[in-house]
Amino acid sequence: MDITVQDSKRWMGARLERKEDLRLVTGQGKYLADIVLPGMLHAVFVRSEYAHARITGIDVAAARALPGVVDVITGDEIRTRVKSMRQPVVLPNLPAKYPDYHALAVDKVKFHGDPVAVVIARDKYVAEDAAELVVVDYEELPVVVDAEQALAPGAPRVHDEEADNEMFAMTFTGGATADEQMRNEAEVQRIFDTAEVVVSNRFRVHRTGITPMEPRGVLCDWSLADGLTAWITTQRPHIDRLALIDILEIPGERVRVIAPRDQGGGFGVKAPFYRENVVIAYAARKLGKPVRWIETRYESLMNVGQERDQINDVEIAATKDGRLLALRNRGIANNGTGQTGVYWGFVMPFLGQVEMPNVYTWEKGDIKLRVATTNKACLTPSRAFGHFPTRFAIERSIDIVARRCGLEPADLRRRNMVPKLPYTTITGEYFDSGDFLKVWDSLLRQIDLPAFRREQVAARAHGRYLGIGFACGAELSGVASELLVPMENQPGYGAATVRVDPRGKVLIFGGDAPGGQGHETTVAQVVASIFGIDPSDTLVTTGDTGATPFGAGTIGARAGSYFVSAVHKACAELKEKITHVLAHDLGVRATTEEFAFTNGDVIYLRDPSRRKTFREIVERIIMFPVNLPEGEVGGLEATAFFEAAKPMICFNADFCIVEVRPETGEFTIKRWATSEDVGNVINQNIVDGQMHGAIVQGLSNAIFEEFIYTDEGQQLTADFEHYKLATAADVPDIELSYASTPCPHTPLGTRGIGEGRPSSVPGALCNAICDALSPFGIEVTELPLRPSTLWAQIRDAQARQH
Repeated sequence: MDITVQDSKRWMGARLERKEDLRLVTGQGKYLADIVLPGMLHAVFVRSEYAHARITGIDVAAARALPGVVDVITGDEIRTRVKSMRQPVVLPNLPAKYPDYHALAVDKVKFHGDPVAVVIARDKYVAEDAAELVVVDYEELPVVVDAEQALAPGAPRVHDEEADNEMFAMTFTGGATADEQMRNEAEVQRIFDTAEVVVSNRFRVHRTGITPMEPRGVLCDWSLADGLTAWITTQRPHIDRLALIDILEIPGERVRVIAPRDQGGGFGVKAPFYRENVVIAYAARKLGKPVRWIETRYESLMNVGQERDQINDVEIAATKDGRLLALRNRGIANNGTGQTGVYWGFVMPFLGQVEMPNVYTWEKGDIKLRVATTNKACLTPSRAFGHFPTRFAIERSIDIVARRCGLEPADLRRRNMVPKLPYTTITGEYFDSGDFLKVWDSLLRQIDLPAFRREQVAARAHGRYLGIGFACGAELSGVASELLVPMENQPGYGAATVRVDPRGKVLIFGGDAPGGQGHETTVAQVVASIFGIDPSDTLVTTGDTGATPFGAGTIGARAGSYFVSAVHKACAELKEKITHVLAHDLGVRATTEEFAFTNGDVIYLRDPSRRKTFREIVERIIMFPVNLPEGEVGGLEATAFFEAAKPMICFNADFCIVEVRPETGEFTIKRWATSEDVGNVINQNIVDGQMHGAIVQGLSNAIFEEFIYTDEGQQLTADFEHYKLATAADVPDIELSYASTPCPHTPLGTRGIGEGRPSSVPGALCNAICDALSPFGIEVTELPLRPSTLWAQIRDAQARQH
């Protein structure tokens, strides 16, 4: 093999076992709950039992008197000593009515689970007992939990300072001005007035989301010498640090945030800036002792991981031969209280509407969104950020159009897919590169569709109902500053520091904080492919603001696009320095390209006998920096930043085959197959795992999970007895395939993958169900998809047919 490429070939794309797994499967992982500091105190929050009520008094005397209790803090104390949570660092650059609120509830509570007080004790069990002794007097207020009711005139106001409950509203098509948008609406209406085919449906997606294996937690330590050190289960430690600086008014040099090396999943849930971070940091500073809070599963299901919860009234105009003309949508999102820093709930449905057109070509569109504040917990980010509901609506609508036109849904999709990239959608979303048709055709090669249709007809003759469903989606591959600055008021660039030590080991420092995605392994493979060393010779440190360059966080599939690109860029800089010095030492004039880094050696290609080991040359530069080339100095460390000029995407397509039993509404997923464009693959095992996990999460959201609130705002699903997650027994084998196009905007041709992947799942599944039940004329327009609901629809259809 050519020595110039053999290490790149060896490590890029290799199914290397994850470096992280040894410590995790042997019980040697170190999560936040494993961190214990001397003299550490324990915190337990007192949370509201009401969804909307005035706080008329809080009696903490009995709690304070319990032996072992150190302090009880209420909202009245917090508001006089700590700034409100509405600070510029956690405010998006989007026009919304941002509520002003404190880290603990003041004057009134606004959802079931609102934090009212915190008990600090020497023992967590004492803290729990004391929390039960805190007596809060409430005056109940009218509750609104339905988004449409919340937007109606005269609805109970969640935030007293606002005139109504509309937190955010936006038109996403037609232009930036009201006049442009009105002209666009008129043009869209003319298309609908003359279209041969028009379909209109209301799509409802319930409140569900992602539930990390490890709940949230915070451990804060305060010292007069160093200030605040905070260990937080977070995806964005650098953002959390800035928020703590601003809200607690601590000088920046005295605040350090560390995301634990091991976190049991994030999936967006650990990306916002939460109130508990402020409360625990305040308590540590006040008491001068370490204070730790570990979220219970009950608290987690009460407060976070709740997303989706949208209504989308979708209309599509098309020709009778299946050409899509116009898309119109009126979206309504149930935001809950809107009290979560960085995202404020509405940012998710905002992006969902941006991504609604998906990968199809439309002549015109008219897309609007209204976001309602209600007495539910605030929406928090979850994998398939905002577009799980809109992708379901659009993919279901495409199938309905196909049936109206008498066409095969797979054919209609292909005909209307964007044929060539780059492309800008009707909402302004930019698709940078790739080949949608290549991916789609790869998917279709996995199924003999005409043969399946024959099998389907034969099965119906014997009372069996088979169906096939398709769906697809373009997802963000990282989030460029061009989008992230207006959406979240945060930068999007990737950053990495690469330090080579004298023994030939490579230390990588990244500001983003992973939650189990395999960063340590994939980054080590990238480094190995560049320097020609073994991946075991690389150590990756992430999430420590005291040791890493500023990073926007592990969000939006940034690792495979932004973080590894920054690592590559820094390694390339060091590689150039290494070869410059080596050429000088060898007495030759040579460029970096005239050296090969392979099998632990650095080889001069014009004379392969002239070489040094990687360790020898780096030790020479670091430890013996004499007789260097003019202008060079010792040391091997570089920090690099990577920013794509435009947002980048990845793409996926699915089909599934189901069998439905009309007598019960039960269904079985008989087959699930995919085709993916993830660019050049660094580690196939990790990519496969991302795809499997995302599809299972999509199925779990679509079929099993649902946060249920009563009309009084009581949350009834705060444990796993009532909030059902899919298990291995509930999901099918998943057949993965890849039809990748290297990304031209990243140095390795990689794309970030995984964040948005669940969004096409409910469309594919429900399209298959409806295809199976097409003799009954059933169209699924609401989630969750339950056998009891299907059975009722089948029964109603049978009654109409008779």
